[in-house]
Amino acid sequence: MAITRPDETDLLLPLHDGAHEQAPFALFLQRLKRRVRADQAVLAVRAGQGEWRWLDSRIAPPPDQDHLTALRAHRVYAEEEGGYARLIRVDEPGGAAAVLVIRRAQSDFSAADGALLARLAPHLAIALRTRAALDHAATTASVVERAVSAGRIAWASFGADGRPLARSEVFAARGGSFWPIAADVAACVAERRPMVVSLRPKEAAAMLLIPLDLPRTPLATAPVALGLMALNAGPGDDAQPALLAALFGLTGSEARLAAAIAAGATLSDAATQLDLTIETTRNYSKRLFAKTRTRGQVDLVRLIGASPARFALGPFTPPAESEEGGSRPE
Repeated sequence: MAITRPDETDLLLPLHDGAHEQAPFALFLQRLKRRVRADQAVLAVRAGQGEWRWLDSRIAPPPDQDHLTALRAHRVYAEEEGGYARLIRVDEPGGAAAVLVIRRAQSDFSAADGALLARLAPHLAIALRTRAALDHAATTASVVERAVSAGRIAWASFGADGRPLARSEVFAARGGSFWPIAADVAACVAERRPMVVSLRPKEAAAMLLIPLDLPRTPLATAPVALGLMALNAGPGDDAQPALLAALFGLTGSEARLAAAIAAGATLSDAATQLDLTIETTRNYSKRLFAKTRTRGQVDLVRLIGASPARFALGPFTPPAESEEGGSRPE
């Protein structure tokens, strides 16, 4: 039996659109509950071989893991324990799965209600696949954003008219507004070579503009250029000193001095920044060079630049150690 026209409007449209909702499929479940006069309409989901969980985290108790795993896809199950229920499971090729459950406390569902679930199942599988792809893309984007942020790189992509199509969170926070660069984008693309452009007039902020030749997609505007901007550590960023301490067995004071030198400070500048005397700073530097086996400031900067300490990793706690620190591992 085909899905009726009213059900197409009331159920199918919210089901497919529900893959894009912030609270996925909430309207569809609300409409389905009303359509079959259920006390409850809920979805249990799982990713890969993970645990089943209710899509609405407010629902209790948690799903019966073994029971839902044993269900066969696209088959309607009837249950009468503690009331009446109908369940149907759908799987999508990427490994995600969902179980749609409707429940009543007082009276059983009709055969027509079970048949409706069976007719909805193929559409639910398509919507589940869409949502799984969106979640995967969002997770990948979050990982990429974290990676470029840790590398102290901000990025933005530009269309042929020079307007930004997308930008990293760090770029939006630190790059600010753009000076019109349509001509720079056009020149970069036409000459097919990287270019350095100023983000704003009368400021030192600069961006490396790189031409792009990406595969075209039917519905997305392909960027023609990528802008990259290097970022310095922000004020109060203590992640690098903590990481330096862990990498090279430094004390906190030595690690802070190493971070200051890596940022371009002279010993005199570092002494002022760290509120140390120049004599104390020199003593720390001698111990620092010995522990890192470097021959001076230039060698130290080169070592740090080639180590994981170049990344901005956020809060980082090194292993506990005495104030004298350890020695650099072999």
